[in-house]
Amino acid sequence: MVRRINLVPQSQRQRTATNVGLLVLLAVGIVVLFALGFGYYLLSGNLSDRKSELADVQQQTALLQGQLTSLQQYERLQSERASAESVVQGVYASRTLVSDVLDAVSRVVPENAWFQSLALTASDPTGASTGASPTAGLTAMRDNKLAVEGRTYSFEDVAQVLVRLQLVPALSEVKLVSAGRSTGATDPAQHVKAFSIQAAVINTQPANTPLPMSQVEVDGP
Repeated sequence: MVRRINLVPQSQRQRTATNVGLLVLLAVGIVVLFALGFGYYLLSGNLSDRKSELADVQQQTALLQGQLTSLQQYERLQSERASAESVVQGVYASRTLVSDVLDAVSRVVPENAWFQSLALTASDPTGASTGASPTAGLTAMRDNKLAVEGRTYSFEDVAQVLVRLQLVPALSEVKLVSAGRSTGATDPAQHVKAFSIQAAVINTQPANTPLPMSQVEVDGP
């Protein structure tokens, strides 16, 4: 093999010059590419995490919407229960306590007077939530009447019966319809007097009378 010999003097030989600027530019380019790749990797990881969180939130939202839909039926039942209880409350508070009225009347009648007949009429109670107008409620209250026909021995006793009936809180507009000698008396010497009294029966209960119940159970579908 022939060996090549460089005949150019050592001082005249061209030396290879290193391009420092190109190397720096190349290094900067490599660093920029690495930074872009690393940033893309970080952003891709954050995007995946955000997508996972979004999926979890959407799943929880769908679960809450399902629970809300199932609870709406109980809200409707609660509204219906409150409406029905309001109607019952109105009816219960506007009812006429017939037994209390009769008990109060029996307590004020003098011993020397007795009733031949007693008639008490009371209309059906109407609550404010039943759709009845206030005028209809007042008309129904005016229909509550008490009519008494009795016997006693003197007109003073008749007046005493009248005054005592006026003391009953559940009676108003107590008035004497008639008073005179009884035609059916067995002993004329007793001078039995017959009388007839009428009165209006009013409701003495407060409007907010609580219902006699401790709890109401509602069975859902």
